[in-house]
Amino acid sequence: MLMKGQVTVEYLLLFSVGLVLIAFAVGALVVIRDAETQLTSLEKAEIAVSSLKSAGDEVCALGDGNSRVVELGWETKLECSGDVIKGSVGEQNGVAALEHCDVSCSGSGDRFTVSNVYGRIEVDSAS
Repeated sequence: MLMKGQVTVEYLLLFSVGLVLIAFAVGALVVIRDAETQLTSLEKAEIAVSSLKSAGDEVCALGDGNSRVVELGWETKLECSGDVIKGSVGEQNGVAALEHCDVSCSGSGDRFTVSNVYGRIEVDSAS
């Protein structure tokens, strides 16, 4: 009778250790997923700002009246000041500066029109 009780206790102990290991693994996976989400948002913000900067520099060089449409594929919030474009995706930000023109921007979206209006670059939501 004593042997059956000991075997039961040993199985319960092994089962408890297994549950603890699974709990640690799940916790680690949650942390990894959150880090991956933040990194993805940062990459998207940097790509968005880089794409808008490239279009802005191109439109600036081509002169007054030129425009381009930039489709990003994800929601981006823009803020501009002087020659600097700041794009936010989630809680992550990307920043870039135009080479030769000042920029103004408004709105958020996944599609933007980049226009040269009298030597000033305007970035407006086209969604």
